[in-house]
Amino acid sequence: MSIRRGPLKPSFINTYSMEFDGMDDYVNMGNGVNFEYTDSFSFSTWIKPLPKSGVKYLYSKYIGGKGILIYLNSSGTNNNNTLHFNLYNTNSGTLSGRKRITTSDFNFAPINTWVNIVLTYDGSGLASGINYYKNGVLRASSISQDNLQNQTIVNTEDAYLSSFNGVSSFLLGNQDEFAIYDSELSAAEVLAIYTDGVPTDLTDLSPVAWYRFEEGSGTTAIDSGTGGNNGTLENSPTYSTDVPT
Repeated sequence: MSIRRGPLKPSFINTYSMEFDGMDDYVNMGNGVNFEYTDSFSFSTWIKPLPKSGVKYLYSKYIGGKGILIYLNSSGTNNNNTLHFNLYNTNSGTLSGRKRITTSDFNFAPINTWVNIVLTYDGSGLASGINYYKNGVLRASSISQDNLQNQTIVNTEDAYLSSFNGVSSFLLGNQDEFAIYDSELSAAEVLAIYTDGVPTDLTDLSPVAWYRFEEGSGTTAIDSGTGGNNGTLENSPTYSTDVPT
């Protein structure tokens, strides 16, 4: 007697990453995903930065002093990049008057090396609610300011991948499998994302946005998450066969 089974889950294949020139190209992800400071949420991505000094954005959803910013910063072209994950309500005026959470992790992303990043936030409104994971391992990040004071971070600006609002601080290098989650991922879930240093299927984690960059051509970045928020490639970032292996 044979046993009938359901269809097999297709094999997960990662063929392409997105390569950015550090000059003017980026992905516009639209305004489909917005979080309040009382929400729990997480981000995951694989990055391979190339030599470029200064600030290089991985993700921005920010306008009028409100929003979320994730970026690398280095003092020199060949220095390892410090990773920053910040929540903002007010980013102007005196330091004590600014309403924001600013955190960082020094020497996080060496150049010419694929790194898996997962950032989680628990919705507490406190910097202590933020965790940094590198290649599946929890890091001891630093807190620069913890002064959000229960102020909204919601804004109506589009989200941008690999630039600040599509106008500056462009990433030089590659991103792959960029995903956003409407939950605080657990340590076990983070480790499952990293697996053995190779991207894996994120479907079971239900990301609300997930840009795989597997199209290979065209100007649309398909959202493989639950939100259906397809992105638009601006100024011709390049599909690359350089992927985490």
